[in-house]
Amino acid sequence: MRAQDDEKRKRILDSTSNIIMTQGIAAVSLSKIAKNAGIASGTLYTYFKDKNDMLRALYLNRKERIAEAITQLDINGDPRQGFNHFMDLIYDYGQEHLDEFVLIREFGQSPILKSLNISQAEAYAGFESLEEFVQNGVSKQVFFDIDFQVILDYAYTPVIEYLISIQNGNLDPNKIPFEQIKMLSTRAIIMEESK
Repeated sequence: MRAQDDEKRKRILDSTSNIIMTQGIAAVSLSKIAKNAGIASGTLYTYFKDKNDMLRALYLNRKERIAEAITQLDINGDPRQGFNHFMDLIYDYGQEHLDEFVLIREFGQSPILKSLNISQAEAYAGFESLEEFVQNGVSKQVFFDIDFQVILDYAYTPVIEYLISIQNGNLDPNKIPFEQIKMLSTRAIIMEESK
């Protein structure tokens, strides 16, 4: 068996991502990936047992990269400041790596995700601190007491959609600054302070 080369594995994953982003998940084939990565088709099997194994690895790789970038939070700090910081982390990473967020959304909207047999624990590996952060905010009666995933979606999804709209030229960030998006999300998640 041939030894694996980290750079080649990265090229394979990046090529797979490129195909998905330009042609959709259904267009992914081993021959396209090999051609796009500049390697022989047989080389793919040194790294992955089949196409689903490759797609699974890509999904988990991108989730891991996103988790690393957006989970730099003070779990026990002020939930209001933490929520604001969380949205900033998503925005900052999304400005440079929007394709990763869009790729994860593409997987989420495709029936192929179920066939990849990714457990919930695998899908949320690296995001555990976000659940703790939300639980802290709920226990301090700052966040509404709802499932942590719903709370995160109210921060995550608007930022991604905002960045996509800017990228597509449908929204002018000078007319609708990011601070407005943060304000709307904050109103949906943070309970009003009693007066």
